[in-house]
Amino acid sequence: MKPTNRNPAYWIIIGYLSIALILLLLGQTTAIINYDFAVDLGLQENINEVGPFGIQVNRAFAAADTLVYIPLITASIIGLILRKRWSLLTTAAVMGISIYWATTITLMLTFLENTPGYHLQPGLEYVFFLATFILFGTWALLYLIFRGKTLIT
Repeated sequence: MKPTNRNPAYWIIIGYLSIALILLLLGQTTAIINYDFAVDLGLQENINEVGPFGIQVNRAFAAADTLVYIPLITASIIGLILRKRWSLLTTAAVMGISIYWATTITLMLTFLENTPGYHLQPGLEYVFFLATFILFGTWALLYLIFRGKTLIT
């Protein structure tokens, strides 16, 4: 029987992956099926803020997240729990996507400011959310590079 002791980094990464999975399922997958419901949950922007074009951009991100990001997160959680070596690769992929995705959204918000039909005024919650994905993704990716084996041993 394998030891059950896990280091704190394992629990932090599993926690992050679990929260991200729930948020993505609610905010992204739901947006593909029923965009207005995702807006009601506060996980997507409404048409008055981003316009019809912005909604379709959001739905495209939602579809990509549902097809790529969510399966990688799910595989990572399962693999880390089972102590599979391949889970280090899927988790590194998730962290890379986390950094890239949050950076892209941050730059979109910056470049879209003052664009006709775009009226979103992101508050501190956007800064917190995006910074969390960028900073945590960077920390976890570096952790995986230098100490990743500790998550599965």
